[in-house]
Amino acid sequence: MARRYDYMDWLRVLSIFVVVGIHVVSKIINNATTDEWIWHFANAFDAGLRWCVPIFFMLSGALLLTRGKEESVWQFLQKRLAKVVIPLLFWSLVYTLYNIYILDESYSAYEILVQFLTDDIYYHLWFLYTITGLYLMAPFLKLLVMHMDKKTFQAFLLFWIFFSSFLPFLPKFFDFELAFAAGLFEPYIGYFLLGAYLVLYPVPKKYLPTLGVLAAVSYGVTVWGTYYLNVGLPAGEFDEFFYEHYRPNNLLITLFIFIGFQHMAKRIKPNALITRISTATFGIYIIHPLIQVFLNRSFGLNETTFNPLISVPLVWILIFVISFGIILAMQKLPVVNRLVP
Repeated sequence: MARRYDYMDWLRVLSIFVVVGIHVVSKIINNATTDEWIWHFANAFDAGLRWCVPIFFMLSGALLLTRGKEESVWQFLQKRLAKVVIPLLFWSLVYTLYNIYILDESYSAYEILVQFLTDDIYYHLWFLYTITGLYLMAPFLKLLVMHMDKKTFQAFLLFWIFFSSFLPFLPKFFDFELAFAAGLFEPYIGYFLLGAYLVLYPVPKKYLPTLGVLAAVSYGVTVWGTYYLNVGLPAGEFDEFFYEHYRPNNLLITLFIFIGFQHMAKRIKPNALITRISTATFGIYIIHPLIQVFLNRSFGLNETTFNPLISVPLVWILIFVISFGIILAMQKLPVVNRLVP
């Protein structure tokens, strides 16, 4: 049986809770302007939460790429792909039906197929496409991990940081782009491998205070940079450049949180509820936008129903708790449990 890391369970639960929070406050920041205090309130929240999705990729890489179990490529893919492809097909259908019957949108069969193939059905389903791609590459990335020494691994990660984190600043702020690409250094592959690296070569605790300072500075950069890019933009035209998961500012925050949890591992004890929520994170991720819509349409509960200082945490917690309850019930049902593994 594969080893279970309790700190990873806690980190996974915290990350899915934060994902729900992002989708609550993002409604504010996408529908307000920098002239409104509510925009700054949402920006202050959102800027500090963007580490959650990279953490998911790091946890997957940490677990999948460092296990010594021998599996053929086909054995590996058969075991993992079914857990993501079946839910992707089913929930794509669910959200397509939602778009048609609730939002009164109209599509031909061909348009639905194109939306599915191009990840254009619902905003959060991109994660399932990305993790599917990483699972397809995982058997080959595992070979890299097995045969790279520490220095080679570090060189790989430095190239990833250069291509994914720093090069995007050229077209954004200097109006030109380098005329070559490095596909292997795509953003989420790097996070996938970074998780494996940190499990194999943990960062010493003495560096944690420095990382904490860098994370705090990065948070300030995210808040100020996002404000700078959005001054004067009308509501609905939000520039999220500094929110992107692979910007240096978010990378540093993510590193601090992951490494911090690693160093707390010995003090983190098994917890039945945390373990249970951890096994439901995939389902919570998939279903929580529907719960968010349900609360708004049925009860008028959303991020601005009351003062946002009250509405945001209230709606955030309600969405999370209801989503977890539904997934808990679904996971107990034969066949249905395959839709929320």
